[in-house]
Amino acid sequence: MLDQYRRIKAKHRDEILFFRLGDFYEMFNEDAQEASAILDLTLTKRQGLPMCGIPYHAAKAYIARLLKAGKKVAICEQKALSNNKRGLMDREVVEVITPGTALEDDYLEQGTNNYLADICIIDQRLCIAYLDVSTGEFRAFSLVFNREIVAETIRAELYRLAPREIIVQQSILDQPKLLQVIRECDSIIEAQPDWVYDISHSLDILKKKFGIVSLKGFGFEDNAPEIAAAGNLLEYVQEMIHKNCPHIRALLPYEEKEFVLLDEATKRNLELVKNLSDSSKRDTVIEVIDKTKTAGGARLLRQWLFQPLRIREKIEERLEAISFLYHNQILLRDIRKLLYGILDIERLISRLAVDKAHARDLRAIHDSINIGINLFALIASAQAPLEITSRMSKEQLEACKHVIDIIEKTILDDPSILLTEGNLIRNGYDKELDDLRNLHKNTQKVLEDYLKDEKKQTGIQNLRIRYNRIIGYYIEVTKGNLANVPSHFIRRQSLVGAERYTTDRLAELESKINGAQERIVEIEKNIFIEIRDSLKQFIPALLECASEISRIDCLASLAQTATEQGYTRPQIEEDEDIEIINGRHPVVEICLPYGDFVPNSITLSRNSHWFILITGPNMAGKSTVLRQTALIVLLAHIGSFVPAESAKIGLVDKIYCRVGAQDNLARGESTFLVEMHETAFILNTATEKSLVIMDEVGRGTGTLDGVSIAWAVSEYLINRIRCRTLFATHYHELTTMTMPGMRNMRMVAIEQDGNISFPKRLEDGASSGSYGIHVANLAGLPKEVIIRASEVESHFNYMEQALKEEKAEETALPSYELFSTEDIVIETLKNIDPNNITPIKALQILSNLIERLKQ
Repeated sequence: MLDQYRRIKAKHRDEILFFRLGDFYEMFNEDAQEASAILDLTLTKRQGLPMCGIPYHAAKAYIARLLKAGKKVAICEQKALSNNKRGLMDREVVEVITPGTALEDDYLEQGTNNYLADICIIDQRLCIAYLDVSTGEFRAFSLVFNREIVAETIRAELYRLAPREIIVQQSILDQPKLLQVIRECDSIIEAQPDWVYDISHSLDILKKKFGIVSLKGFGFEDNAPEIAAAGNLLEYVQEMIHKNCPHIRALLPYEEKEFVLLDEATKRNLELVKNLSDSSKRDTVIEVIDKTKTAGGARLLRQWLFQPLRIREKIEERLEAISFLYHNQILLRDIRKLLYGILDIERLISRLAVDKAHARDLRAIHDSINIGINLFALIASAQAPLEITSRMSKEQLEACKHVIDIIEKTILDDPSILLTEGNLIRNGYDKELDDLRNLHKNTQKVLEDYLKDEKKQTGIQNLRIRYNRIIGYYIEVTKGNLANVPSHFIRRQSLVGAERYTTDRLAELESKINGAQERIVEIEKNIFIEIRDSLKQFIPALLECASEISRIDCLASLAQTATEQGYTRPQIEEDEDIEIINGRHPVVEICLPYGDFVPNSITLSRNSHWFILITGPNMAGKSTVLRQTALIVLLAHIGSFVPAESAKIGLVDKIYCRVGAQDNLARGESTFLVEMHETAFILNTATEKSLVIMDEVGRGTGTLDGVSIAWAVSEYLINRIRCRTLFATHYHELTTMTMPGMRNMRMVAIEQDGNISFPKRLEDGASSGSYGIHVANLAGLPKEVIIRASEVESHFNYMEQALKEEKAEETALPSYELFSTEDIVIETLKNIDPNNITPIKALQILSNLIERLKQ
């Protein structure tokens, strides 16, 4: 047996092998040591061999824990007795379960896609394919390979997809920077040699899978580089699952140009699905807007949030549907009530496709599809807009109704989960099954009816049928009636006062009675498998029904959010103006007591000002205004109502939000380096149609460097890119910039009697100070520290004023005299190259510095 184990394990070195032994899955050697640590199992030894085991009926819970720990599990089952080895069962691996190929609900997070991704670089194109085996969604795309931004591009896509498992071309992993980006995703990484990424081979795999002669019908040229990633990904899945996966119906393109680009930093800083404090869903945008009732709807809404639309017509279609539901509250209530009863149809169908669906899964499909059809009828009767009505064809609807009919006629309302327990099929579907059930249920009555027949034929009225474990069922005849025993009675046993007989008919009944339950289970299992297989032909229609339900659920969710939170319909325009009147932050406002949130208005106009410089103290609300502006624009682009009194939104192609940089020890990057990377990505990729939100650029370095960088970045955004920008800063020197397209605004701070308050209101003009010491006082710093800080501030203010009174060199850039003397001395010395300065020049510089210090 151990030799057999070693042969099988040799083919599955990367997986923990669950080796079936009777009613247990056993693990040996390294697998046992690793699994026992993760699963808290007792590790034992047999002949010096480490081993541990789990009951087969409890395997799912243990597998789920291993998958969560990032492990792969190979399931090795017993098949039959080996022909060449007495008593040894044949065994084979029937499935490999990985985090990216899991199908069971026990292994999956509800409402979230479970993506498996494949990344390669082919013909100077970055190619990405991704597949959710649990729903059948399969997409691929490629981007021009740009060495300067490829790391950020991969990071953004991995953040969008959050794959549980990533297959990566080896040459990509050989590049330290890209390897680091991929490792950040915290997924299983499966390296593949470069030679497997062959377009021709992958094309053959895809054509064979979908039964087509070309991928052009799916939107791909047959030499498209992303085909290499898609084919390799599909081949990997089929090898793991050991199935053809008929629920994966097509390879679809991901058209990046149809969506607003959100880089990883923007998704993170806007806290779309994870907050910045503990990476949970708490206090995020998705928590606010996700009122979905179905798992499929929750997954789709998350996709909408990560993929805002760029095409005005599509945005308006969603807005029209949401507006209709918003103004028809009774219909909205009824829709949501129906949606509540729908289970995860996509994942149920995926299990059906790979022969993992049990009888209750089929009943769940029956019930959910039935509700879906009623939902479509309800909406159709309300004469709703096209976007919210079902787009299913008549043939697809009929196919779904046929599935409902098949399941209703065959599967019990509350069937067993296990095929080995019976209790699956309705009475009246199969005559043999009905007869066996009748026999099993009415054993005593069947025997009594037979006994009556024998009494009538023999004339012996005191015949009795009895049973014992040795001879089974028998007819007992007393000594006085032996003369009347017919010839078809067969003697089994002689007693002092009686004889025991059997008959061919009694033996037949006994055989049926004893084997009835086993036969019932066998027949029900065969019928169920036949029914399950017959339903696979309807998978495309069922998936289309599931897709429609999810879309309606998303629209209803956004309408419900608009109703509860008082959102309004935005006006979507082709121009580049943004006008938000009394906008609110969707998350912050619900975290505050009702009415406490202070709304603010923002206008960005191509004709007057497309760059707003916002100044003001900490705690005044700058970051909230920045984020809420980006979120209102983003929500408008997914077709949602927005938290504002009114909003006119000019279409954008990209949204960048660089707010609150943090150091990244995992990447080996300081706060300032992270900030500069994010800033560089914006300046290198933004266009005049983009929306840029930037906060405190340059704060991670010295004052002089920081002001200089912030100034130069501002000029570049205003004059070179000319994109719509909100730029918050503490560097008040920037407010002196006078360039066309720029507008100064400030967060209001009210100082009275030595106290300061922040009404969170935005107004025109530049802030007069940062009020940092006041904020420090509010934070509770010791009085001694506050008093000393005020003294130091006064000293620096005096020095600065004294320096300003000197005659400065004329320059278009801010002069060094805006800074303290110490800063000037330090910066001057830092910029001296000792190897390229004459002694006389050095003495002149030293003399000037001494004079400044004396002053």
